[in-house]
Amino acid sequence: MSDIATASSEQASGVEEVNKALTQMDEVTQQNSALVEEATATAKTLDEQARAMSERVSFFQLEDDAQSHAPSQKSASVAPARAAMPAQRSQAPRPRAVANGAMR
Repeated sequence: MSDIATASSEQASGVEEVNKALTQMDEVTQQNSALVEEATATAKTLDEQARAMSERVSFFQLEDDAQSHAPSQKSASVAPARAAMPAQRSQAPRPRAVANGAMR
């Protein structure tokens, strides 16, 4: 009888440990789910901001190197307007939207 009582006590203790582990796993899963929701919301916000920025920046056009070095009649009339614009920092091409909404 005492062996059965001891085994039963050990089994109850083991079940309690498993229950604690499952509770901890549930808490971590809920935290991860909340973080995923937060990250998804942040990604949507960033996507919206990127689209808005792309629309605003699409106003500006960069000249090709060949065109900027070649003399033209337009350069005299464009020069005063350029003087009012801030200096360009980069000659990198503008990112463009692709079909799935991602930027390249």
